[in-house]
Amino acid sequence: MTLGSIRPYSLLLGLALAGVPAQADMADRAVTLRFAASLQGRPFVCGQRYEQLGRTGAALTATDLRFYVSSVALLKTDGRSVPLTLEQDGVWQHEDVALLDFEHGEGACRNGTPGRHEAISGRVPAGDYRGLRFTLGLSPARNHADVTLAPSPLNLTAMFWSWQGGYRFLKLELVGQGRVGFPVHLGSTGCQSGSATEPASRCSQPNRVEVELPQFDPESDVVGVDLSALLAQTRLDRNWPGSPPGCMSGSDDPDCHGILAALGLKGGAMQRLFVRLTP
Repeated sequence: MTLGSIRPYSLLLGLALAGVPAQADMADRAVTLRFAASLQGRPFVCGQRYEQLGRTGAALTATDLRFYVSSVALLKTDGRSVPLTLEQDGVWQHEDVALLDFEHGEGACRNGTPGRHEAISGRVPAGDYRGLRFTLGLSPARNHADVTLAPSPLNLTAMFWSWQGGYRFLKLELVGQGRVGFPVHLGSTGCQSGSATEPASRCSQPNRVEVELPQFDPESDVVGVDLSALLAQTRLDRNWPGSPPGCMSGSDDPDCHGILAALGLKGGAMQRLFVRLTP
């Protein structure tokens, strides 16, 4: 008997019994979204020293770069948004959240973790996609959950801020001589809860960044992470008197004004951290 003589329903039954997805699932398309971080026009390398950073040309060594993205979706040519179903790898991706990690846990970056994760993998229905959308940060419910009970990659205490404040959505560490440097930690601020043991019920500054790259080909384009654009309007060689080290996302901290503006969180500006890189 030839394959062509098998009735269609018999073929589908055989595929199901063999553990092969049905036709609708077979039409899914695997997608890998690559991220490439840069600083001063050079690839970001954890442990490397960079010159001429920020508004006053500071010289600092990069010791950490990690950030969470969620609600990743591709945009079809007609503008419709199609969620990307993330691969559940048990390490870097959980449900609709992925951790991008550009540090390696060695040398000057020893406070990090071994391994890096510079791409997001998942599946979407087959189709023609020409755009990308995602959120830098976590949903309120996930942001204020118990980190001690969370699965990877939400169980990293280095990425957790506080029970009320939640997670660090983005963690960039830059260190100068004598370990004096400029950390950038993005997370929700102004969060309130009923008591010190309860998660926050609301935050006056959620600080989630909605990113859209309307012209993005997932087959060939790369998501650029332009750290120079993030830091361009900030003085990195000193801290504003009486303020926390670096930028801890406070809207009233002068050290954060330029950074929040570059993220589209202050002054009505568009975010400039994430850009489309073409081949």
